[in-house]
Amino acid sequence: MIIWGSTGREKTIAQGQFFCPHCMQQREYEHRKVSRYFTLYFIPLFSLEDLGEYVRCGGCAGEFQTHVAEWTEAQVLALTQPWACGACGNHNPAHESHCLGCARPRGS
Repeated sequence: MIIWGSTGREKTIAQGQFFCPHCMQQREYEHRKVSRYFTLYFIPLFSLEDLGEYVRCGGCAGEFQTHVAEWTEAQVLALTQPWACGACGNHNPAHESHCLGCARPRGS
């Protein structure tokens, strides 16, 4: 009987430092790649396909899209801090694209 199948495997392809949006501190990160491998008798032999890549924070183990590793501290803070509407002065959560008070778009 031949036992074959597939399994997912992760591999670290880069390391460095970034400003973590969750920890709000400079942290070590690992750039990880996830691939599906063909297995024969539970032994991974070769990669079938790449499933994706992500960045994992060494402090909080948070997982982020790869472009987050390129963001500066100022960019992370701008995206995670509440913002004030220029029209009505209402303070809005960072994830809102429009003012909750007057419905104007962010930055207008």
